[in-house]
Parts: sequence; C-alpha cells; structure tokens
Amino acid sequence: MKKHANGRGPKCLTLLAISLALVSATPVAHAADQVKFALNWLISGRDAGYFVALDKGFYRDAGLDVDISRGRGSGDTLKRISIGESMFGLVDTATVIAGVANDNAPVKMVAMTYGKAATAILYAAESGIKSPKDLEGRTVARSAAGSTINMWPAFLKVNHIDRSKIKEITVTASSYAPMLMARQVDAVLDQSSYLGRYQKVADSQKLTIKVFRFSDYGYDLYGDALVATDSTIHDKPDVVKRFVAASLRGNLYAFDHPDEAVAILARHAAEAEPAIAKAELLDTRQLALTDEVKKHGYGFIDPAKLANNVNLIREPLGLKRSVTVEQLYTPAFFK
Repeated sequence: MKKHANGRGPKCLTLLAISLALVSATPVAHAADQVKFALNWLISGRDAGYFVALDKGFYRDAGLDVDISRGRGSGDTLKRISIGESMFGLVDTATVIAGVANDNAPVKMVAMTYGKAATAILYAAESGIKSPKDLEGRTVARSAAGSTINMWPAFLKVNHIDRSKIKEITVTASSYAPMLMARQVDAVLDQSSYLGRYQKVADSQKLTIKVFRFSDYGYDLYGDALVATDSTIHDKPDVVKRFVAASLRGNLYAFDHPDEAVAILARHAAEAEPAIAKAELLDTRQLALTDEVKKHGYGFIDPAKLANNVNLIREPLGLKRSVTVEQLYTPAFFK
C-alpha cells in the first residue's frame, strides 16, 4: 500500500479537511466595542439609568463594553469628549451651544435625555413664597459665577421680577442648605435635582422645600443630552446608534423601576444614599418625560425648540457667533 510522504493516509487527510471546514464554519465572537462615557457631575440618582444599562446587560447586549466615569461639570465633560478622552458624554444643552458657538467644539448632541433643564430656585414653603414674583423683597443665595447665575437675569426678566428688590448673597454651594435651613436666606439658586438632599436636611427643621424650575416659568431650556464628537458620529455611526439605544433603554427602565434602579446604583456607587438617590431619580423622570417626549418619543430633539434655546442663551452666555440647529445635533440616531 502506497504511503504518503507526510506519513498520513487518505483517512487522516479526510478527517483533517472536515475539521478545518468545521472551524471555518464556527461563528467568531467579536470583541465588544470599548466605550468611555463621562457623566457631568458626581454620580447620583440622576445617573441611575446608565448603571441599570450596565448592570442588566443592555450595553453588553448591544456589543458595548462601557466604562462610566463621574464628571466635574458639563464644561469639563465637553472638553474630555472634544479631545477624545471619552467617546460619549452627558452635557447640558446650554454648554453644548456655548461650546460650539464660542470654542468651535467639534461635537453634536445625539439624543436628549432631559427635556427640561434642572436650573431652579429652591425655597421653604414656610417662607410664604408662592410664585417667582414673591422673590422681590427676599434674600437669595447664589454662586459667584457659572451658567446658572448667567441665566438668572433672563429668568427674572421673563417673570417681570425687579432684581433691585432682591438681596443677593454670594456664597459657596456647600453653604446653600445650611443658610436656607437657618432662615438666613429665603431661597437658593441651584438645581431641582438636589431637592432630595435639601429635604433630608429640612425634615429635621420641619420645613418643606419646593422649587421653581426655570423651564416651568417661561425660560424653557433643554436639559442634559448625550454628546459625541463629529468624528465619532462620522466614523462609528453603528457604535453611536447602539450606545444611544442602550442608554435610553436604561433610563426608561430606571424611570419605571426606581427602587430597583437605586439598588443597582448603590452597587456601583456606594456614596449614593438610597433615599436621596431615589428623590433625584424621580425629579429626573419629571425632567425627562415631558409632553414632547410623550408625543415624539424619548430622545427626541425639536429643532424649533433648540433654535429658541440658542436665542434664550445668546445674551446670558455671550455667544460669539450664530450657530444653526444642524451644527448642534444630528437626528440620525433617533428612531
């Protein structure tokens, strides 16, 4: 019987061929796309939905390996995205507009997460304040600088409030709650998302803290949005699409299951106190699930409203040039 030069007979070669065919037919598991996602402040109940997406496998099912990091303000997050340190970021709309108009930031919004901005006046109901006009003759604590204080005059103007009749005290944010509880001030200029933190302190004083959101009183700004660079949008549209879908899914799940979402958040961020985190999440749900969202779907951005946002912040934030809606966002990833 003739032997083959390699010492293998026809039967061995047949088995080898079958094996190679099976290997080539076996699907190859593709590695998940690595994604860095930067929030815009300390991790809180506002962010529970992203950790839900991480914990329940929404990102994994979308083929994404997502690393979520805390932020240090929307301005800093915008810079981190612009230089490629993070692929996606959570940035408030006013900061995106100012960044594109004033600094030519190469970014766009790819989905809106909060249809209303959280900028607000927080006050004790026991103070007798019932409407923004009642701030006249009162003392308000605020920070020395920042986008919130820049928009303060516009809020006063649209509500026909005489600023000269308000006593303003400039303090650090850490002093807001103590001064409000001690009745040293009647109100503070902050974010409605922190209502739970204020109320926790107020409970010991038997006070009830309420808010006037700018967006509910004539100054209708969009809130936080998911943002990516123009190059990411152009070069990796499929990654953007999958990230947006999984992130929005996580937020909606958190809104529907706040207790579970807060428990998941606690596993990833020990600093998040459950009761406060739940209050923050519920406030965020109010900011997110607007009438606009009920009509068009979560993530939607109305071009007309966004154009009006540009006009609303043009003077307060000192926009150096005009920007179009097309320069600020892309509807390509909303369905």
